[in-house]
Amino acid sequence: MKHERSTEEIREAAALYALGSLTQHEARSFEIHIQEGCSVCADEFRRFARAAAVMGFAAEEKEAPDYIVELLAARIEREALDSEKSQNVDRGPAREQTPFVPPRPFLAQKPQQRPSFFPWILSAFLALIAVMIFFAWKSSQQTNTELKSQVSSAQSDAENLRILLDVQKERLGSLDQIISITGKPATRIVKLAGQATDASGSGAILLDPKKNQCVVFGYFARPPEGKVYQLWFVTATSKIPAGILKTDPTGRTFTSLPMPQAMANVSGAAVTLEPDNGSQIPTMPFYAIGRITNSD
Repeated sequence: MKHERSTEEIREAAALYALGSLTQHEARSFEIHIQEGCSVCADEFRRFARAAAVMGFAAEEKEAPDYIVELLAARIEREALDSEKSQNVDRGPAREQTPFVPPRPFLAQKPQQRPSFFPWILSAFLALIAVMIFFAWKSSQQTNTELKSQVSSAQSDAENLRILLDVQKERLGSLDQIISITGKPATRIVKLAGQATDASGSGAILLDPKKNQCVVFGYFARPPEGKVYQLWFVTATSKIPAGILKTDPTGRTFTSLPMPQAMANVSGAAVTLEPDNGSQIPTMPFYAIGRITNSD
């Protein structure tokens, strides 16, 4: 089933898969789900997969393109030619309208003024400097944008890494609790075997009579929307509700529940699929059952 948006359960499943904490069966199911075209789960996995990657920050210096210098050189040459032509045109009509004047002695003649190109060259040089400053500013703006994007991505990766560490920490805490309970002499272990409705389901129950506590762990198929798994203790005449089992997106469960008071005549345990809030009467069929004896 493809997902339309990311949820906490999807992010947790992607985190577990990226950590390599899923069993072979769970990992294969997740891979098949991604291959079936769920882009939401694929995106979440890619985000978590690169959370441990080393990120570097670097911005390459960018120079102005070569064609800018060529354009400015052509403009300087063109403006110089236009200026010379303009001055020649202005002198032509003036000589035709000026009356004839006898030539003066050589020493009395004023030196002819030649056109100066310095103002045009200075203007072109200033324009070149302005263009270079513009490109430097544009490059710095682009660099700042890239740095902001990298910082945002680094923050996202750091958050993903924190989620991965929290999941791993929770897994270690669950393992420590299992080891602590199984180390007690009075603890009883009840194995849960999947039935025809879910042959792949399996698990176990740890009964700690001293703390009146039972811990259920194992794997069941992911429950449908609006449904939960519920644990029952079975006697010859009744079925005692023990509580709702919490499952992650992969179907894994690790739930600690209080033991019912009437445990003396209990001969077995069962798991059923119930509505969200649980039920007082089990809905058949059983998804997993286990036999309780005085010792295993």
